[in-house]
Amino acid sequence: MGPPLVFPGVEDHYPNSLTLKQVQILIRHGERTPVHRSIQQWDKWGFPIFWPLCESSRSSRAGLINPKIKQVTTFEYEREIETLTEEDPSPLFATAGKKGICTEGQLTDRGRLSGHYLGEQLRELYVDKLAFLPRNFTKHSDIYLRTTGIVRSRETIQQVFNGLYPLNSHSATPKILERFPFEENLHPMVHCPRLSELRRQFRAAAGKKWNPQLEEASQVLKDILSSPESKITVGDDNNKDEAWAIVDTYSSALAHNIKAPPGFANRQVVNTVAKAALEAEFVGYEKNAEMKQLGMGRFFAEVLQRMTIGDPIVSDNVAEISQMLGQKETKVYRKVPLLALYGAHDSSIGAILSSLGVFDNRWINFTSHITFELFEEKLKSSAWSLGAPGKFVRVKYNGRPMTIPACQPRGKHWGDDGSFCTMAAFQELLRSVSPRDWNAQCKEHLGDLAPELNEVSGEVTALA
Repeated sequence: MGPPLVFPGVEDHYPNSLTLKQVQILIRHGERTPVHRSIQQWDKWGFPIFWPLCESSRSSRAGLINPKIKQVTTFEYEREIETLTEEDPSPLFATAGKKGICTEGQLTDRGRLSGHYLGEQLRELYVDKLAFLPRNFTKHSDIYLRTTGIVRSRETIQQVFNGLYPLNSHSATPKILERFPFEENLHPMVHCPRLSELRRQFRAAAGKKWNPQLEEASQVLKDILSSPESKITVGDDNNKDEAWAIVDTYSSALAHNIKAPPGFANRQVVNTVAKAALEAEFVGYEKNAEMKQLGMGRFFAEVLQRMTIGDPIVSDNVAEISQMLGQKETKVYRKVPLLALYGAHDSSIGAILSSLGVFDNRWINFTSHITFELFEEKLKSSAWSLGAPGKFVRVKYNGRPMTIPACQPRGKHWGDDGSFCTMAAFQELLRSVSPRDWNAQCKEHLGDLAPELNEVSGEVTALA
């Protein structure tokens, strides 16, 4: 049901001398079906051909326009999946013992529940225990909701919000925002030419390291591959048996208690495939400054902007932040929200944690989330001479405070707790991983090899 929040004692995590001012949370969507059918002969190995895990999405509704009554009406309908088989090319209803068949990459009933449970945990922490958020949702300005344009992301945020504010606790209708694809910053955008080029380079470098080691995995898992000659690889997007797709399918099955093919019982093999997939996908964000900036850099700039709107120390840097965001001019929010929820993906989480130097190198579970908490000292102290006095930022991953390396030097964190970065140290860090001008940098250095390609190595732990 997704990773739980961790707060054994509020007093241990929220010191009395600090006041919580703002929370921003980026959330991976809940459990879903595999995005690609990467394991062959599913039925032979106990995997269902069709995944009957989406009963909640059968009942749907849509807005209809009727010119006669000049208003939008609601159209309710039931949705079912139709399929074709090799034996019979005529359309058939997809069946798997019951209705509620999922499409590829669809948020399942379990995924909806895990989003709801996360929302309930957020309510327990930020409403019930800390009294930070209001008990009832009455103003849009209190909470900012935004997701990518991918349906499972939006549906997860809907569930999280409903857990945080059940229907009987809000009088305002929530607004969930989306952006045009070319303005999206909630996951790395491959339409940025330089980012796409760097990603290919690091994936290819990881392939040189890992593909020889994946020979054994290909033998152990040969019965699930697309052909007898196929091999599991990393760095080849055209390979149907790419390591990421294999482990992603396996993790989807694991999350839904679906028995996996026999080869997956070999934990050493599974971990090798997962290690290779993780390194190929995220090592570039750990090692290369360009990838940090072009991957999630615009999101980092927006997190910083949302924290510092109205702060006189940052108000003179409007043009600079605008360039980081890839905007002609910074959008001014009339009121800083207490809470921002962003619906995103595993590619977002891995890139953010790697860029900040705190990725734990484990497979990113469904409903995983990164929290940015902004604090202010109740008693202003002159001891903090670097930047905004008395303000601190803490980053948490699945509820656990992260110790960010950039905040560990003396004077860059609060007291003896290295998880509370001074605002100045956090600003310095986010500026270093944010682009100076995203649109321009996407077109720079094309054809150049990343200098860190020969460094691609290191231990990567995979599944927990």
